[in-house]
Formats: sequence, structure tokens, C-alpha cells
Amino acid sequence: MAKSKKQAPIPAPALSATDLAYGKLKREILTNSLAPGDSISIDKYVHSLKLSRTPVREAILRLEREGLIEIRPRQGTFVAPLDLRQIRELYAVRRLLEGEAARQAATRAPRERLQLLSQELSRLADPRQLFEKGQEVHAICAQHCGNQTLRQMLESVQDHFVRFRSLSLQIPVKLLSSHREHVGILEALEAEDGEAAQQRMHLHFDHAAAYLLENLLNRDSAGPRVTISLTAS
Repeated sequence: MAKSKKQAPIPAPALSATDLAYGKLKREILTNSLAPGDSISIDKYVHSLKLSRTPVREAILRLEREGLIEIRPRQGTFVAPLDLRQIRELYAVRRLLEGEAARQAATRAPRERLQLLSQELSRLADPRQLFEKGQEVHAICAQHCGNQTLRQMLESVQDHFVRFRSLSLQIPVKLLSSHREHVGILEALEAEDGEAAQQRMHLHFDHAAAYLLENLLNRDSAGPRVTISLTAS
């Protein structure tokens, strides 16, 4: 019997010009390479990406709809400033959502994955590595909460928190505090104590919001330049 020929893997579809510009701009905004309030030059991305102006404009409009870019008539295009009220609201919403996710994940998350993460956290020493590895605690809660709608709601706010997190990495005391809190949440998950996991997650987001807001309101010239907006309640 003739052997069947192994099929070649199907190549991933090439990115469109708009997707290419969108990905580049979004990465720079979320990592604060383009800081809140920075002016965005369309010509810069036209030349650096070797694209026409149309896909870059389309990417900017897409990011405007996501709340990451502002287009001001007769002024130009800017990275959206950090809005203090929006930060408070986003942290309050994620606190509730992820607290519930942690409560539900306590009896659903795979024990092996929890134990492995605990071992990895115990081996790391660099505060930034601890902070970044600790983000897996949040991923485990979302992935194993047993509620697809809850998981999708958490995913829908992730972009803003990537942006906040890159600013939090500028605060050394925040890195160590977050690590201790991640370990505490992980211990509650390992013990299958949903109530404790929920309470510790709530406390974690209370502290995260307070650290970020205090840093933004009392920052000195040493940190990255950030434009903030104080929207009226």
C-alpha cells in the first residue's frame, strides 16, 4: 500500500498593512515607548514600516476606538492620556471580576500547575522576573474559573492593564509587594480555599490601584513622562 504523503503545514496568513501598523503602534503604546500624551507622527510610521498613509490612518482609527489614541481636530494625533477616574474604575471592575475568578478557580485549577508555579517563584530572585512570573497567577484564575463569559470579560480589559503594568515596573516597592501577594493568592488556590483566594485577590487590586495612582500623582522628573487627565466625576 502506498504511503500517504505528509501534508506541508499551512502557512499563517500574512498580516495586512493595517494590521502591521496597528500592531506596531499598539505595542509602543502598551509598553509606554509612546507615553501618554505623546504626539504621534503618521509620517514616521509610513517611512519606518514602508507603508502608504492609508493603513497607518486606519490603524490609528482602530486604536482610537479602543481608547488608546486621541485625535484632536486642528491639533494632531496623540497617545490617550491616563485618566485617573478610568484607572479607578478599571481596577474596581477587575477587582470584582478576578476575585470571583479566583474563588471559582480554587477548586478547578490543576494542582500540578499550581505546584510548578510555586516552585518557579521560589527559585527567582530578580524583582522584575518575580513580578512578571506572578502574572501567571492571574492567568490561572481566568483560565480555570469555569465561566467562559467571566474569562472573556477579563480578557477584554487586558490591554489597559498591560499599559498600567509597564508603569508599575518603575516602582521597586510595588514589585516586591505584588510578589508577596501573588504567593498568598497561590497558597489559597493550592489549599482550595476559594474565599481566601477571593479576599487576597481583592486586597491585591486595592494595593495595585493605590500604588499606581499615588505614583502618577506624586511622580518626579526621574520617571517616564506621563500625561494624566483628571476627569470630573
